[in-house]
Amino acid sequence: MMGIFRVRGRRAAGRRARSGRLGYTLVETLVAVMLVSVVVTSVFSLVLTAKMGTKKTGRRAEAMFYVRAYMETLKSFVTADTTQPGPFPGWVLPGDPCACYALQNGVHTMTASLPATFKNPPINGQLSYTVSDTPCGALMCKSVRFNVSWQD
Repeated sequence: MMGIFRVRGRRAAGRRARSGRLGYTLVETLVAVMLVSVVVTSVFSLVLTAKMGTKKTGRRAEAMFYVRAYMETLKSFVTADTTQPGPFPGWVLPGDPCACYALQNGVHTMTASLPATFKNPPINGQLSYTVSDTPCGALMCKSVRFNVSWQD
C-alpha cells in the first residue's frame, strides 16, 4: 500500500510549484542573484583596495631608493678634515640645474636626473633637497632635507 508522505525541505532538483512544474520562483532567484552580486562586489572591492595599496607602497619604496642614493652621494662630498678648505672641484651633482657646489645653501632640484619611469607621467615624480647651515659646536655644519613628491 502506498502512503502519502509530506517532505519538508528541497530536493536537489528543485521543488514543485503549485502549477506542478519543478523549479524556483522568480523571487527566490532574484534574492539569490542579489546575494551573489553583493559577495562578488565586496571581493572585487577588496582586491582593488589591495592593488592600490601595493602601488602606493611600491612608489614610496622607489622614491626612498632615489633619496638614499642621493644621500650617499652627498655624504661623499663631506670631509671630516677641517684643514681642507673644500669644496673641491667636481663636487657637483649631475642633473642639478644650478651646476653649483652640491652642498651650497639653497634648494637643489634633482628631478632631471631621475629615471624617466619615475619623473614622466603618470607618476610625475619630483626630487629636490635643501641645504642650510646648522651650528654644531664652534663650527657650522650642513643640514640637508630631501623632498620627494609624486602622483598616486
